Amino acid sequence: MSQITTASEPQKHRPVSSADIEFFASTGARIVHGERPLGSEYNTDHFGKYFGSTSVAVFPSTTEQVSRILEHCNRNAIAVVTQGGNSGTAGGAMAQQGEIILSLRDMNKVRALDEVSGVLVADGGCVLEDLDNHVRNYGYIMPVDLGAKKKCMIGGNVSTSAGGLRYLRYGSMHGTVLGVEAVLPDGRVLDALFTLKKDASGYDVKQLFIGAEGTLGVVTAVAIALAPKPQCAQIAVLGLRDFGRIQKAFVLARQALGEIVSAFEFWEKRCNEIVVEYEGYASPLAGSHEFYVLIETRGSFARHDAEKMEVFLGLLRQQGLVDETRVFSDAQEMEQTWLFRSQMAEAHGKSGCMHVYDFSLPSKHQHELLIAVKAHLQDAGLYNVPDAPVKDVTIFGHIGDDNIHLQVVAREFGGVVESAMEPWVYEWVGGHGGSVAAEHGLGAHKGKFLKFSKSSVVIDTMKSLKNLIDPNGIMNPGKHIALA
Repeated sequence: MSQITTASEPQKHRPVSSADIEFFASTGARIVHGERPLGSEYNTDHFGKYFGSTSVAVFPSTTEQVSRILEHCNRNAIAVVTQGGNSGTAGGAMAQQGEIILSLRDMNKVRALDEVSGVLVADGGCVLEDLDNHVRNYGYIMPVDLGAKKKCMIGGNVSTSAGGLRYLRYGSMHGTVLGVEAVLPDGRVLDALFTLKKDASGYDVKQLFIGAEGTLGVVTAVAIALAPKPQCAQIAVLGLRDFGRIQKAFVLARQALGEIVSAFEFWEKRCNEIVVEYEGYASPLAGSHEFYVLIETRGSFARHDAEKMEVFLGLLRQQGLVDETRVFSDAQEMEQTWLFRSQMAEAHGKSGCMHVYDFSLPSKHQHELLIAVKAHLQDAGLYNVPDAPVKDVTIFGHIGDDNIHLQVVAREFGGVVESAMEPWVYEWVGGHGGSVAAEHGLGAHKGKFLKFSKSSVVIDTMKSLKNLIDPNGIMNPGKHIALA
């Protein structure tokens, strides 16, 4: 099996010396270092596709420590990669050029929670699930919910502009994040930790750090608007025979269920089979279907919501849109159903070497993409032939926000499969009005394909911002916009 380990650009920064390590330790930060590259905990990405080579990891516990560390690195041309839960899939947190890793794991404290306004202020290293469990005690939930919530951290969520499972209901990081505290590459602390929901006093600087993937600085704290904890919830899983029926069901759900819809997910038949085979979970429906849909509602009055769901499912049957339906209202059953959906990527990763593509694409083109990719790979002799390098091609996603995940499961990473897919698939997506990165970020690889979905003026503006804020290029070098 081959993996991607090559750095994106030549080394431009000096290696870390023993004197540097002594300085890092003098700040009070915890240090892990060795003569050789550290283990997979630091140098292997979530799906084992991207690898790093760092031998130094620094664990500050305060913003002041981060400031001193970055000021030293900037002055001495030492490159830095910020790492949170290391749950990303685009290689953005891998130190591929031997940079030091600045880990936020020790910055994990809740700073404040306003019970009236529902605003949380927390360190960037707080694990998402821990925060959600904490705010539930006060009648709130985190507005973002991810499959990696047991591991991912809020600073990383902000830095990658994570979307998640309930984007349809609670919106994006660009809307829910009210403020950030970030340490700039030269060590200055940018205090934009605003906690009010209205602010028209100049440029909204915090937005620069949402989706910057650690290229402009380190997000050390986040102020985020929470959502009220729902008093009741239910899930309906549908079995459908074609993608057109999914689109019609979505429109009908928005009309019939209205304000209580919190998620509308879909996956296709092969995805269902892979989860059953590699995770050992039972399918949520008894029958086998070409497509599956998961609809979640969250509200405050269970009887009212159940009645609305009953009416909605009746309309689906009346219009011949579904072949099977099942409603879950028991908390444990709903958790298991969500687990089935949220472990879909993990199951694909276990089934082979998963080339995962994360696109935003108008829903009318999403199934077309699957058909086009299969035809393209088959024409290249890579799929649906004896001993083909590609084992599976599947799609699943968040139909409510036009985010689709395409999986090309191969027998090895890179090689002929990647050459056949790239840049072809990015050009196809851009040509159909899509974005080359919806919620996983650009990371170590996708920046070079940005031209297919962003204009040259937009790309030049991004580069100008990077050069202005990080003129020495110490923050996550060779990734993100640097590749464009």
